[in-house]
Amino acid sequence: LIEWLDSKGMERWEYLDEIESMPPDTCYSVGFLVEDHAEYKTIALGLGTTQVLGRTTIPAGCIKSITKLTTSS
Repeated sequence: LIEWLDSKGMERWEYLDEIESMPPDTCYSVGFLVEDHAEYKTIALGLGTTQVLGRTTIPAGCIKSITKLTTSS
């Protein structure tokens, strides 16, 4: 389980005197850690013996915490 900060964006013109604060969103992703690099972590949604499904790379600077999940069996 990775808790991380994601960027936000606005897609329209805004008047400077009318803009509101736009902090990043806190996101949570669960997956199999397939690349544990110092600058980023890559997780996969599914993991087989020879394949992975649905990879996501998260920059290390955006990661707030990593929690190792285990099964009860």
